[in-house]
Amino acid sequence: MTRAAPESCRHLYMSSWRADCNRASLTRLHRQTYARLYPVLLVKQDGSTIHIRYPEPRRMLTMPVDLDSLSPEERRARLRKREGQLREKEEEPELGDDFDVERYKQFWTKK
Repeated sequence: MTRAAPESCRHLYMSSWRADCNRASLTRLHRQTYARLYPVLLVKQDGSTIHIRYPEPRRMLTMPVDLDSLSPEERRARLRKREGQLREKEEEPELGDDFDVERYKQFWTKK
């Protein structure tokens, strides 16, 4: 036989078994996905747009284009555009340095 606590004292110092505000203040919430979802504009392959809820704050998401569904001319144009981005940029010519170390040597040597 167990003795029950009076109704007025039952919830004085007991914390709920669920994740309440007290538990969240002590540790982080251990979730795979968080409750906060952000409104994001999704652009589909055909150019249509829809508003979705996304776990990361972004303005716009674009769906990738399937290269197999493109015509050969469009595919070549996209590949040429991609190659232009991958090319190494020309290095800028190194500027001549006329700094004379001996002129300022007096400032960092002890006397």
